Amino acid sequence: MNALETLNDAIELAEGCLLESGESRPTGDDLLVRFVACLRHRDLVGEPHQAIAQRLAHFAKLLSALGLKQGSLTTVDLTLRHMEISEADQEIYPAAVWNDLGMLLAEHGDLERARLVLSCALNRARRSAAPELARILSNLSAVSLRADDLEDARIWAEQSVRAMGKYWSVDNPEARLTTDWVLLDIARLQQDVPAIGRALDDFSKSADQFVRVKGSDHPRALAALSALTAAKFEMSAASDDIDISEQALGDLETISLNASAILGSGHRQTIITQASLAEAEFTAAGQGPTFDARRKRAVALLETVADNSALTLGRDHPQTLEVRRTLARLRAAVSPAQELPYLIDQVYRPQQNTERNEAKKAALTRERSIIRLIAHAGASYFLSHVDLFYPAIIRALERHIHFHVVLSSPWNSLAVFSKRDATTEKANVQNIVDLVEDSQYYLETFLPVIQSYLRLQARYGDLIELRLTPMDISGSTLLTTDMGFFEPFMTANPDLRTRRGLSAFEIRFSQSSRYYDDSVAAFNTQWKLASTWMEFGAHEEQYKQNLRDVVSELSDDTDGGNIGAAINNRA
Repeated sequence: MNALETLNDAIELAEGCLLESGESRPTGDDLLVRFVACLRHRDLVGEPHQAIAQRLAHFAKLLSALGLKQGSLTTVDLTLRHMEISEADQEIYPAAVWNDLGMLLAEHGDLERARLVLSCALNRARRSAAPELARILSNLSAVSLRADDLEDARIWAEQSVRAMGKYWSVDNPEARLTTDWVLLDIARLQQDVPAIGRALDDFSKSADQFVRVKGSDHPRALAALSALTAAKFEMSAASDDIDISEQALGDLETISLNASAILGSGHRQTIITQASLAEAEFTAAGQGPTFDARRKRAVALLETVADNSALTLGRDHPQTLEVRRTLARLRAAVSPAQELPYLIDQVYRPQQNTERNEAKKAALTRERSIIRLIAHAGASYFLSHVDLFYPAIIRALERHIHFHVVLSSPWNSLAVFSKRDATTEKANVQNIVDLVEDSQYYLETFLPVIQSYLRLQARYGDLIELRLTPMDISGSTLLTTDMGFFEPFMTANPDLRTRRGLSAFEIRFSQSSRYYDDSVAAFNTQWKLASTWMEFGAHEEQYKQNLRDVVSELSDDTDGGNIGAAINNRA
């Protein structure tokens, strides 16, 4: 088959591939990937504006349905750039196009960009009184819920309900379904039993209507029926109605099997239904004599779901992370922490420094509870001009997320690595404190970090706390609620530990890994042993004297006061 020449050719091939199987699919997929790689903004010049944007959005949807995630994302990015350039001096594209692109970004897990694009769609819909208003509001509520922003999700859902009073149509039931679904999930997350009952009735009616219009084989219909049945199971299990909960569990298993048969095991909606089934099975285990066997079976099912989700959607996709959080919770209930497996999600190497940094930023952005950090100096998190994680930390503090930090004291034994010349090398050991205070690390990293911390504490109060440890820290550890990162330090020299790109490797692990529990335990130990900033200030002279004593002992050991020689000999 020859290379594709036009967007129409690519769309026609993609539509055909959705209906095909066997040997023709890989060939078609390869042609589509190559077409996307060659597609550029200049190729779109001269095309009718609205038509080309709508066709590109349609093409991106087809690529996503084919499992070509990167090609779909690339097409969405190209479409947005084309639209922004075309609209330099006027509005051209309707709200519906922006809405489609926003939902594509959400489908691929880019929730923050999705909310921005959907907000643009919302503004257009409001200005033009477009009938898509209710649908856009419902989508904003769903994306906000997936981003764990319950308050925004509730506000958008309530606005969608009001908009539907004016624009509702029985021929387009998806907005009503989405809105009622969001309101039900919010009630479940807040454990508001009366609200769950009301929302469950509304969602049941919406799901029935959606199935009548779209059919029971529609992916959204399967997912909605799964969510509805899971909610009914939760209600019956909470009221200890074993018969009804077992019936709901059986219905949930049937829906899961149907989703797998109709959509395939890697489809996002199948993953959602199977995750709901595993969680329900785990809960139901407490109601019968086969307690251990049922719980272990539920965990095994969820492990398979987590693997499928990571393979199909990606390790960093919000749905994968949600499954992993649930898996960690279930594993913790059936296995002591010491029996959890040592699992590494990813190893970042120096050439993947940018990818590593983006993964950390994403983890900080997702966090809704507490961020923990153990580091030598913390410049990447406290200094804005380093241009790494400081903006993400500020946004987290604005969301009232706690930030707890343990850093090295400048007066620990690593001070012997402070730069010195030939004359100071043999000087009296008492000048070691002066050498530290004159070092690049102390002047350009430690002091600015402390000043930044004090400014942030004055602004955010108890949300942020920094402590200093006299012990050497062997590597930096970042912990959020659902994952951790560890980078070992490859040098003891303080000047070579800060503001450096990845020089060796860094591992990322999830909450369901033994590494996570070990890291939390290590952080808690360091936290208890470290000094608060007030304690450090009150005893800093003693810490300086302790450093002098250590260096003096090293000097005595070498009979000449040559600290550099002592270090080399001990190495």
